[in-house]
Amino acid sequence: MNAGQALQLLDFRVLPRHTGTWEGDWLFLDAEGHETLRYRAVLTQRIEDNRWLQTNQNYLSDGRTTTQNFVGQAIGPGRVRVESTEPPFSNYQMVAEEHGESLLLFEIKDQAIGQLLALETINLLDDARRVRSTQSFAEDGQLRGFLLIRETRIK
Repeated sequence: MNAGQALQLLDFRVLPRHTGTWEGDWLFLDAEGHETLRYRAVLTQRIEDNRWLQTNQNYLSDGRTTTQNFVGQAIGPGRVRVESTEPPFSNYQMVAEEHGESLLLFEIKDQAIGQLLALETINLLDDARRVRSTQSFAEDGQLRGFLLIRETRIK
């Protein structure tokens, strides 16, 4: 790449393979591994105008639906900063980094103090399936819990 030439997300090794519409079950566990919440979500992820655009539609068991939107920009080879204007995500510094041929590693920190809040792995098993796991931490660094997700590409 020439000096001054912007990194193109479509040229990344792993991120473009995660585009599409994914549906899966989200299982939240406390620090002892006990289930605290479960719901189904549909994520739409695409690259447009060299930005990562993601919308999460969450379908909760009580009938409520929530939506979250994220935008990502390349900040280095294989690295993307992801932002949201919606709380609580608007308070987070989120950076994804590619590893190998199929793995994304997200580091999520409190934007104000830099404290690590979560580490998430997203592993593309094949073109139609991926698994995700998150370790979440309280502001004092103590383990808060886990999130486990199995997803299938539906589009």
